Amino acid sequence: MNEGMTWQDGEPVTAADAAFTYNFILENDIPSMIHQLTGVERAEVVDDLTFRVICSRPVASMLRLWIYCLPEHIWGKMSAEEASLTFENSPPSVGNGPFQVVEYKQDQYLRMQAYDDFYLGRAKPDEVMFVVYQNGDTMVQDFKSGALDAIYLFPPAQFDELKATEGIEVVEYTWYNWDHIGFNCYEGESKGHPALRDKRFRSALEYAIDREKLVELAYGGHGIPGYTFMPPGAWSDPDYAWAPDDTQRRDYDPDKASQMFDAAGYTDSDGDDIREYEGKNIKLRLWALNESPESQRAVKLIAGWWEAVGVDVALSVQDQGVYFDNIWGYEGDTFAPDFDAYYWYWDGYYDPGLTLASFTTEQIENSNEFAWSNAEFDRLNVLQSKELDEVKRAEYIHSMQQVMYDDVPCIVTLHPLKLQAYRTDKWDGWTQCGNGEGPAFLTQSLTWAYYNLTPKVAEEDESQLGLWVGIIVVALAVVGVVAWLTVRRRRGAPAMDE
Repeated sequence: MNEGMTWQDGEPVTAADAAFTYNFILENDIPSMIHQLTGVERAEVVDDLTFRVICSRPVASMLRLWIYCLPEHIWGKMSAEEASLTFENSPPSVGNGPFQVVEYKQDQYLRMQAYDDFYLGRAKPDEVMFVVYQNGDTMVQDFKSGALDAIYLFPPAQFDELKATEGIEVVEYTWYNWDHIGFNCYEGESKGHPALRDKRFRSALEYAIDREKLVELAYGGHGIPGYTFMPPGAWSDPDYAWAPDDTQRRDYDPDKASQMFDAAGYTDSDGDDIREYEGKNIKLRLWALNESPESQRAVKLIAGWWEAVGVDVALSVQDQGVYFDNIWGYEGDTFAPDFDAYYWYWDGYYDPGLTLASFTTEQIENSNEFAWSNAEFDRLNVLQSKELDEVKRAEYIHSMQQVMYDDVPCIVTLHPLKLQAYRTDKWDGWTQCGNGEGPAFLTQSLTWAYYNLTPKVAEEDESQLGLWVGIIVVALAVVGVVAWLTVRRRRGAPAMDE
């Protein structure tokens, strides 16, 4: 542990806090974190600045875990149920970083102030404020006017103009992220269309999707066609990403889709151009996300392509809360997911094994949103999770991606390029992580993104030294994470970005 650190209420940060956090997760089986600690038995304090983690077997992801250190003097006073369901952690929240959350208005803004007693010294900006925008174009206009100093996930149509503007830096990057169509694969009390339990049906649907068109028309060219959860170029030595070769890829081929439907028995017997399942027309509910214009554009294209090969589609735009309530739906105490297909986005873990482990059988009702089960995938996950040879582990992770691609519980459409813009004419000290190719702010991989920012202002303007960061999607995503951690007492949380 770092010597001299204090929580933002003045209490010291010690190894006891770290050990408490591990043990609290383990003893109470906290779903949002427990799958990261497979193979971990307990943590114990060695001295004030040192703790030891005891494992029952090798844990390959140990040095890449995203476990947040909790203040024992606060969290230790409550039960796991209280910590999971009722504790609101209202501002001023007690953390140990250079800024403290002091104010939060849902769907409006979050405000942080520099913590005077931060152990490395007070941060240069006095204040950081995240502002929620519902309209991306309005956000960009406020940014151009100088009311905002940085924006995230702005409309792709604004990219070229902002990039050409003096005093503004614009970056685009992938960050362990992918967009996908998720299918209801549950074999239990599912309310999804039964045809979706057939991987032949799901495979045929993929042949009816034109990834290149999605990148061009739905994302304005700011994306990379994708097939698995691992974006290319994210890792090296070894590279954990796998992609199907020319003999395996299900690229756009509507004739092939129709042939596969016919071969699997999904034919049109009455000439109405709609394929049938057990004598009834197939109609799939397909959802787009209200918070994502790209999702809505993509789903309109996908619905048209599916209808062209004979699958009727009931297209609708849903709030993220509807996703949560239906993907993880229950009737009483019985898990009964109530959806067919939806379009959504994910940000994975830096450790690829943790990302894939989110979709094992044991994670059904938790992070496995497709409620998909595959014994070979589960077997490989056990092997990768304890393999300390990185090259051998990469082989297992490649195989897991291939198994998932072959079984089609979802269709990865592309890896969107995340967009950031920030003002270099007003602030010095912006630094991109990921060898200078990743984000400059708003990422857990750059913990103190705002710490060393220095304002470029005249002395008479010193009253304006607060850093204002306008955000379009991330603020909505933060709201989603709050819901995630509240709703998912039976579920785990991914997301390393935002």
